[in-house]
Amino acid sequence: MLNDSYRDISLKPRILIADDSRIVRATLIKHIEGMFEFREALDGEQAWEMLLIDPSIRVVISDLTMPKLDGYGLLKRIRSSKIGRIRTMPVVVVSGSDEQAERDRAKAAGATDLITKGIGTGQLLSRLDILSKLVSTQNEFERGLEALAQQVDSNHHIALLSPDAWTVQAEGMRASAVRQHRNFVVLNACIGLKHLELEGYPSLPPHSIINAIGQLLHRTVRQTDCVARTGEIEFTIATGSIHFDSARHFAERVCRAIAHANLIKDGQMALIASCGVVSISEYAEETAATTGTLDAMMVVAKKRALLGLQNAITGVIGAQEEALLEQGGHLPDMQLPVAASVASNSEADLSMDLATLLRWIKEGREAEVLAHIGKMSGELQPLVDLLLKQHKV
Repeated sequence: MLNDSYRDISLKPRILIADDSRIVRATLIKHIEGMFEFREALDGEQAWEMLLIDPSIRVVISDLTMPKLDGYGLLKRIRSSKIGRIRTMPVVVVSGSDEQAERDRAKAAGATDLITKGIGTGQLLSRLDILSKLVSTQNEFERGLEALAQQVDSNHHIALLSPDAWTVQAEGMRASAVRQHRNFVVLNACIGLKHLELEGYPSLPPHSIINAIGQLLHRTVRQTDCVARTGEIEFTIATGSIHFDSARHFAERVCRAIAHANLIKDGQMALIASCGVVSISEYAEETAATTGTLDAMMVVAKKRALLGLQNAITGVIGAQEEALLEQGGHLPDMQLPVAASVASNSEADLSMDLATLLRWIKEGREAEVLAHIGKMSGELQPLVDLLLKQHKV
């Protein structure tokens, strides 16, 4: 969902490896060197100090059992940090076992993912690649949004589609997705301003901030997608030919960028960005053309966004989150939502993007590409069909 100007990241993102075992550190470094830069920490205390002084670190790989400060203690410090880039840092926990109980405890402590010490190179690299890209892109969003907020005043015209024009374009995308058995997602982002100490429904943010957010979305969505301002504090995006997890990742990055950007000078106030998402895949294939109408999807996406806003949640509200909130439950503190898509030990569960696969081919890593190509066949088939058609002509 991002255009080329927002895909640029460092060729070698920096990974922090925290483990008291020299052998484990050397093994992990052997896996990642060449694709990532790395720093080493012998315990949790040393890792924490490095995080404070080195803002270029994108991902932490940490052992659970370390002297001075163990992995759980390090996770607690990271997730409770007042520094945004540290608090939302992806943390991959290294474990000697694959027991579900240990995995659950690590996730409850704030781990983004858990890997075993015998993980393969390709699997580890693909997970770190996804995590580092998410962090880099969110940082780009934050910097871009801060710059736009300084440039855009409340009367500035936003080059977005009108709601009517958006509806026409989005309906065409939805109908095409149904015919071609492809995915189609509607995202509704609602922005609010909450008082950090007082309870109550969030108030309206300044118009200049809403306009800046509109400009950011206009610059970052793909040309094949469409975005419109559909309310005083809301924007709606339609996107097709995309995995649902990828759409959630995009929404989460935008929400985090809005909440973490330095836009509100009042220390007692904070921005909330809640995004409701609904996919046509939530509807049965045989009924998607009728029950999964654009109007119905828009209603669901907005309902979920407002539900998140009412509960002062910055992040993505999908079907599961909606059900939990309506039952009176509370969502855990949302981290970057890649854990759901990269937590499995099976590489078949990973969603690789085409740009990564092409880069791997150029690097001579054909075996790793082949491991992912099967699950992308549906995404690539229209491109193959077009090439074959041109060849016949």
